[in-house]
Amino acid sequence: MPIALRVERVAKQYRIYAHPGDRLKESLTRGRWQWHREFWALSDVSFEIEAGTTVGIVGPNGSGKSTLLQIITGTLEPTHGSVWHEGRVAALLELGAGFNLEFTGIENVFMNAALMGFSRKETERLLPEIERFAEIGDFIQQPVKTYSSGMYVRLAFATAVSTEPQILIIDEALSVGDAVFQHRCLRRIKQMQENGATILFVSHDPSAVKALCSRAILMNGGRVDTDGKPGEVLNRYQGLIMEREEAYDRKDSGRGSGTFSGLIADQHGAIDAAELGRPSPSLHYSFRHGNGTAEILAAELHNAERQNAELVDTGDSLIAKMRVRFARECADPVFGFLIRNRLGIHAYGVNTEQKELKLGKVERGEVIEVSFAFDCWLGTDAYSVSFAVHSEDGISYDWIDGVLFFSVACAPPVEGVANLNASVASRRLGVAKSDGRADQVTVT
Repeated sequence: MPIALRVERVAKQYRIYAHPGDRLKESLTRGRWQWHREFWALSDVSFEIEAGTTVGIVGPNGSGKSTLLQIITGTLEPTHGSVWHEGRVAALLELGAGFNLEFTGIENVFMNAALMGFSRKETERLLPEIERFAEIGDFIQQPVKTYSSGMYVRLAFATAVSTEPQILIIDEALSVGDAVFQHRCLRRIKQMQENGATILFVSHDPSAVKALCSRAILMNGGRVDTDGKPGEVLNRYQGLIMEREEAYDRKDSGRGSGTFSGLIADQHGAIDAAELGRPSPSLHYSFRHGNGTAEILAAELHNAERQNAELVDTGDSLIAKMRVRFARECADPVFGFLIRNRLGIHAYGVNTEQKELKLGKVERGEVIEVSFAFDCWLGTDAYSVSFAVHSEDGISYDWIDGVLFFSVACAPPVEGVANLNASVASRRLGVAKSDGRADQVTVT
C-alpha cells in the first residue's frame, strides 16, 4: 500500500529557564552565556503509516505524543527532522487548540475550513451536516468562549470529519464528550475507515485503541518505545504504567514490607522451602489492617498463560492467588479477594466460606496458598484488587487494599461494571396495517 504519512528523525528541543529574567540575560549576552537547560520533548522519532490504516499512539503523560501530533499537523516546527504527508489533513487536537475563543462557532467553522483549502461556498454546503452532527443548537451562533468542554469538542469533531480529510488526527479529545456523542464519533470514524481514510488516534483508552486500530505505537521519554500489533503494544504500555505506580508508591510512603519475589515452584508445583515463609518485595498496597493472626506474604493475578495480568480482554480466564503465613493457631480461616473499579465501586468479591471450602485447624507458622479461578466478565475500566484473610466471625487477620491493578479492554466497548455477554436474536413479523393487523407473519 502507498505511504500516507512519513516521519523522519523528528526531534524537538525546548529551552527551560529557571527564572523569567534568565531569558533576557541570555539575549543580552547574545548567547555567550547560557542560562537555560535543554529539554528534548522528542528525540529521533521515525515511522511510516500506510494509506487507509488506523494507527494508535499511546504513552504515559509527558511522553511526547501531543508534541508529535502538533509537528505532524504543522502547528509546531521540529528542531530536527521532517514530516511528509499525502492529502488533506484534519486535526482534532487537545481541548483549546484550533478555535479562536472570541469568534462564534460559525465563524470558527469557516476559518478552519478555509485553512484546509475550502472556499466559502464549499463550507456553506458542509454547514448543515456540521450543525446536525455537532448538535449544539443556537450556541453555534455564540462565541466559543461561552461553550462547555463538551460543546467545544462536538463542534471541533464535526468540523474535522465533515471536510472528508485523507488523514484525520485525533488527540484524546473524544474523552471529553458524553457517552452518546462518543459512540457517534466512533461510528463516523469507522465510516471513514471504510472509505479509505488514514487515521492517527491518540488515546489512553485501551479498548478504543484495540477496537479501531490495526497498529499501535508506544511513545516513552520522547522516543518510539514499541511499534506493532495493538495487543502487544498495549501490554507493554500497561507494564510501564504499573512500574510508575510502584515507583511512586515506594517513594510516597515506603509501603509494602514484604521481601518475597513471587511464588517459587518447581515443575511439580512444589514451593521451595527456603522461600516458603518470605514475604514478597513486590507486595505493595494502599492500606493494611488486621490483628496479626496471619500475614499475607504474596498476592498475584495471572492469566491463562500464567503471566501477570495487567491488560486483559473481557471474558479472559484469570487466577487470583494469595499466600498466607499464620502467626497463631486458629480454626477455619476465611480467604478472599475483592475487585473494585477506578471509582471504588465493588465489581466482584468472593471468599472460601462462600465457596464452601473449609481449612479446618491451622497450626502456628503454617503457610497456606489459596487460588481463585474465574472468568473476567467485567466492563471496560481500570480495576484494583484487594486480598484478605479473616475469621468466620469477620475478625480481620490481615487485609490489604490496592495490591494489584489491571485494566479490562472490550471491543466493542460495553457500558457498566459488568459484561453480561448478551446474545441477540430478531424475528421479522410482517407489515402491520393501520388497524394493527399484519398481512403476513413470517418468523425467521
